[in-house]
Amino acid sequence: PDNDAVAVAETWNGSDPKLVVIDNLLTPQALAAMRRLCLGSTFWRQSFPNGYLGALPEHGFAAPLLAQIGEELPRALPAIFAGHPLLQLWAFKYDSELTGINLHADFAAVNVNFWITPDEANLDPDHGGLVVWDKAAPLDWSFDKFNNDDESMRRLLRDSGARSVTIPYRANRAVIFDSDLFHETDRFHFRAGYENRRINITYLYGWRAAKIRA
Repeated sequence: PDNDAVAVAETWNGSDPKLVVIDNLLTPQALAAMRRLCLGSTFWRQSFPNGYLGALPEHGFAAPLLAQIGEELPRALPAIFAGHPLLQLWAFKYDSELTGINLHADFAAVNVNFWITPDEANLDPDHGGLVVWDKAAPLDWSFDKFNNDDESMRRLLRDSGARSVTIPYRANRAVIFDSDLFHETDRFHFRAGYENRRINITYLYGWRAAKIRA
């Protein structure tokens, strides 16, 4: 309730490409509940080559709190989410000595990415968040190409003169953007220890294919 939905909508509508950063996304009670859920559950069942772990709904990442957030976001920010159903959600947890998610785009229309680990765990406050490029994945690229073909993605960014923006890590900060935009985890340096692991939650809304039909 402390966020100005009108101002957020104006920022979204006035940005090209579409991107907005919102601090204090969740209420303190919801943030605390999300931390308890992610620290005390056993749904971290998918491992990735860079050393981070994933939690998906089919692994148990499906608590009522997650559904509530997924329903309330479009109601709070209709200018961003109108007409876009929730497609998928997940969480990632990162090893403090390894790296994050490689360059990629997502298969939806709107991406919501927010972080829940306390700021005290982040030893580099200017980084640790997300790098978003002002270049979208071509609509004729396959899912595999805009997720795994690093050489083609880097070449496209280089040849198009794309520029990136780095959003520093903050607990309870959300980055909402066009899912077609290339993005990757910024470099991070977090304290050692289980409770200090960097955790992000992602929600995907709307079909990427809708842009092709339009």
